[in-house]
Amino acid sequence: MRRGHVVLLLVALTGVLAFVALPAVYVRTQVLDRNQLADRVGAAVTSEQVRAVAAARIVDEAVDAGADELLTARPLAIAGVQALLGTPVVRNLARGISNDAYALLVKGENGTYVLDLGRSTALVLEGLRSVSPRLAESLPEGFDPEILRIDADDPTLVSVRRVADLGGWIAVVAPLGALAAAIAALLLGREDRRRVLLQLGSALAMAGALLLFLLTLARAAAVPGIEAGSDVSAAAGALWDALLGDLSIWSQTLLLAGLVLAAVAATRRQQQGVAGRLLDTVQRVRRAATPRVRTLRALVLLAAAALVAWEPALAVRLIAIGLAVYAIAELAAVLDQTSDRRAARRAQAGAGGAASHGGLRLRARVPSPRVVVPVAAVIAAIALAAFLTDDAPQPPALAAAPADGCNGSRAYCELQLDQYAFATTHNSFSAAQEPGWLIPNQRFGIARQLEDGIRGFMLDVHVGVRTDKLVRTDLQAEGSDRNKVGKVLGAENLATAERLGGRIGAGELSGRRELFLCHTLCELGATPALEQLRAFRRWLAVHRDQVLVFIIEPYATPARIERLFRDAGLLDEVVTLDRTAPLPTLGDLVRADRRLIVYSEGEAGAPPWYMPAWSFIQDTPLGAEKASEFSCRRSRGDADSPLLLVNHWIDSFPPNPRRNHEVGGAVLTKRLDRCERERQMMVNMIGVDFYDRSGVVEAARALNEQSVAANERIDALAAVGDASGGAAVETTR
Repeated sequence: MRRGHVVLLLVALTGVLAFVALPAVYVRTQVLDRNQLADRVGAAVTSEQVRAVAAARIVDEAVDAGADELLTARPLAIAGVQALLGTPVVRNLARGISNDAYALLVKGENGTYVLDLGRSTALVLEGLRSVSPRLAESLPEGFDPEILRIDADDPTLVSVRRVADLGGWIAVVAPLGALAAAIAALLLGREDRRRVLLQLGSALAMAGALLLFLLTLARAAAVPGIEAGSDVSAAAGALWDALLGDLSIWSQTLLLAGLVLAAVAATRRQQQGVAGRLLDTVQRVRRAATPRVRTLRALVLLAAAALVAWEPALAVRLIAIGLAVYAIAELAAVLDQTSDRRAARRAQAGAGGAASHGGLRLRARVPSPRVVVPVAAVIAAIALAAFLTDDAPQPPALAAAPADGCNGSRAYCELQLDQYAFATTHNSFSAAQEPGWLIPNQRFGIARQLEDGIRGFMLDVHVGVRTDKLVRTDLQAEGSDRNKVGKVLGAENLATAERLGGRIGAGELSGRRELFLCHTLCELGATPALEQLRAFRRWLAVHRDQVLVFIIEPYATPARIERLFRDAGLLDEVVTLDRTAPLPTLGDLVRADRRLIVYSEGEAGAPPWYMPAWSFIQDTPLGAEKASEFSCRRSRGDADSPLLLVNHWIDSFPPNPRRNHEVGGAVLTKRLDRCERERQMMVNMIGVDFYDRSGVVEAARALNEQSVAANERIDALAAVGDASGGAAVETTR
């Protein structure tokens, strides 16, 4: 084997060993050290992201334990607990019990690392009591919620453990091996050691870049995506960063060191400097016309664009590293040129001035506009793509239309809309677990409601203006005023809203008018309507067998509502029903791929899919403050309106989870039976508050199964009539 080949082999071995050594040394010194691990676990537990998730979990466990009143003050309770979880007491608690985490990492024991409140329980409960004075009475004795739970199979721990399992000896052998291989390569390549240094720098840079790339992929795999829940994703990211975040910095350092070494080694090979060499390379690649080079060039540009779009922070760091390498290399080139000038002057002086500089040209080339302009254009396009990709809604992944099944059952496909019951939430958007909602009607947001089987949504669309702190309701645009709002909310709740956002209806609102999902006042909570409707669009695109119903209480014109649905991409989903014709079946809507029914409680009819609610629907009275006040008589709608909506919630402000729980279950079932008997029609929509405690999904399912059974009996009788040779059986659908 030739000496040059041996040198190349040693250089490659140096890069491989550096790639292995860096994570091994990091894990051994930074993660598997008890003190370092304690600091990192403490930092992770008290990070803002983990505290947000932990505080929400503590409040939710308090609600599950009986503190129902916390639902109506959930954001305030979470904020209080989150602040307390950032105290030194909790941080020291996390550090003090890090032995469990050490056992999961080092020993690979099966089990779970659980961090509960322990001796800080009283501190956190005091924060909860400040929000709800009755909390002490409603919580069971010994209430001790978890702050953090890490299972042994957590992806982050598995990633660390795989490195640790390779053996601590790698952290010693690999760095020494890399150093030995590099020295051997320099000794064997003594004829051109600058070339060997260039190769070693390139190998180290490649090792750092590859490790950085793999860490990015591993983090993306270990940390849930945004769609899985942004708060949970952020907490998982905080845990990853606490344990392995600094390894990315180490990788970047290795990448920088390799690039600097290669740049410095290459500088003297041509006196034009690194700038000239880079420009020469760019020109050669740009002028290359072979398909292979053009394909490679396109792939490199696409990879660069993808990196900037998906990992802008990493891209910025790499650009900074590149600028640093460029600056160092240019400085080295200047020093080399200065040295060469001095040597030339000495040679000239020694020759008595007879010799010149030997024709040596030391001037660096000036970048050509033909090179600078295309490169600048590419950089600008990549930067623009990064900004646009960050905010633009991503197109949903379309699933194939289902071969069978409608809303969870094949039998439901044969049910007409007036034969099917939609489990429905009142003020669906007003949820305790959604940010900013102070007086919620539901515990979980719409994404969870869809997952749990809710298929009907009551949505109030208001006009509002964003401010630094909250959304202000544009009462003038809605044709309302402070007095009308006060009659709905009551004086006390109106005063609460005004403490948060200033006097309601006072002054001129400045800013862009947008549509929000709010209940009476956006100051008490607001969800951007476009954002939520786009979420519905994504869900419908994936769940091709599902039919949804919206009942909209509009405080905006039909034209604005139509524009909202168009911007959300829902116009291809909505259906227009013919009031004079029989209602379609769920199967008809699924096969036509028109699976969103939209009713308006206000002005409707233009566009045609924005249908008048009380032409199609008749409902039961609102305003019941106790179960005995529930009625089945017709409130709104016409006597021949084909659909029946039962409004089944306790009308209190703020909404009361406990009282709505008490009227769920058997109470709800009995009322539905009574209303069907009295009205002689099936219940088609069941509107509730705090659906997760009402049993509404189960009640709707029971009604639908009864409807399927009734249809099967009618079909069986029709079949018997046909077989009897003329006994006609009338069927009613």
